[in-house]
Amino acid sequence: MAFRFQRRVRILPGVRLNFGKRGVSVSAGIRGASVTAGKRGVYGNMGAPGTGLSYRTRLDKSKAHQQRAQRAQARDSAQQPAGHINLKCDEQGKLHMYDEQGNPASAALVRHVWQQYSAQVTAFLQQELERINDDQALLVDIHHDTPALTTAAPEYDQQPFAKDAPRYANLPELPKPPKLRKKWFWHRLFASLESKRNQHNKELTDAWQTTHNEITAQRNALKQAHEQALQTWKQEKLAHEQNESELAAAFAHDLRNDTEFMSAILEAELAELDWPRETNIDFEIATNAEGHAIVRLDVDLPTAENFPSQEARFNKAGKRLLIKQKSATQQRKEYAQHAHGVVFRLLGTVFVTLPSITQVDVSAYTQQPNTQTGHTEDVYLLAVTVTKQAWATLNLDEPERIQPIEALTAFQLQRNMSKTGIFQPIALNNDS
Repeated sequence: MAFRFQRRVRILPGVRLNFGKRGVSVSAGIRGASVTAGKRGVYGNMGAPGTGLSYRTRLDKSKAHQQRAQRAQARDSAQQPAGHINLKCDEQGKLHMYDEQGNPASAALVRHVWQQYSAQVTAFLQQELERINDDQALLVDIHHDTPALTTAAPEYDQQPFAKDAPRYANLPELPKPPKLRKKWFWHRLFASLESKRNQHNKELTDAWQTTHNEITAQRNALKQAHEQALQTWKQEKLAHEQNESELAAAFAHDLRNDTEFMSAILEAELAELDWPRETNIDFEIATNAEGHAIVRLDVDLPTAENFPSQEARFNKAGKRLLIKQKSATQQRKEYAQHAHGVVFRLLGTVFVTLPSITQVDVSAYTQQPNTQTGHTEDVYLLAVTVTKQAWATLNLDEPERIQPIEALTAFQLQRNMSKTGIFQPIALNNDS
């Protein structure tokens, strides 16, 4: 379809963070970001397209995301049983074992693997079960990752001053006072000896004094150079911090007032969402009749035919998976839950990302065959308009308690859907 809005974002599937025992690390799928953890939470440092600026964004937005990340990390680090035995599950959930040549394992080898490596085999089956069911859970419960309005908005990532303070120079040691000759009784008796003693002591004292003056001058010069370097460093550090503060203030200002900047940040935020399917979103930031900034989005939903049709569980013996085909009614209801959940989560993401936005319009479409022409066409399934004031009435601290199909009815919703999840196409209002 022709883009209704000028800007398009492609969200790629994948869990963005791994939460391990040692903390948080970035997965291989994330693009151009790093992670820091502190008292205020876990933040990712990202770059906004076309701005040249990096900024901080809150990443630990939901427990559901952390749980998926932990399971994904466990699957990545899991090992198959030793001895080059390969495990596979077929479409019916039956477990198959193969030797290192790719041949089906003998009955004796299968018994041996179960006896010696039962924990690893069970772990493999558990991973397969999670792979099947987690994908469905992420689709059906996608709204569980909706951020609360209290989530911190993106902020400029102020960079610390990179130059270290100048170190105090190692000052040369002052010379120790010379060891002068003592005056003994015979020096009073022999004037020549006293004269020699005095001359010797004078030469030692003069040499010491000369060296002492030279080293003192060196020490004073080094101290003065250090003070000058330290003063210069303090001035540069202060200038850097002032510049960073100005950039942070400009970032906060532009995030509320500059629509092009707001679009760049929203594009970056949407592109980094933990998402189950590759999805295209078109959007624009406009101004309504009251002069307030609003966001309009079109989201391309997956087709119902591409939605999961199976669910898995262990059999009683725990040695295989039982994969059940869902009924057509269950599939339709889950697809409807997903469609509304996608819209719901995008609403929350926009309101948190752009704090000055007072209204968000989201329209969701998919592809359906036109039986009259034989062509596949884009058709809209639902559209909703939500104000920030109305959005704030939801309990977004516990999104898992919210049913998105019912929740969206509290707003300006366009939808033609049966109780069993059958959608009829809608025609968007002219102002959508």
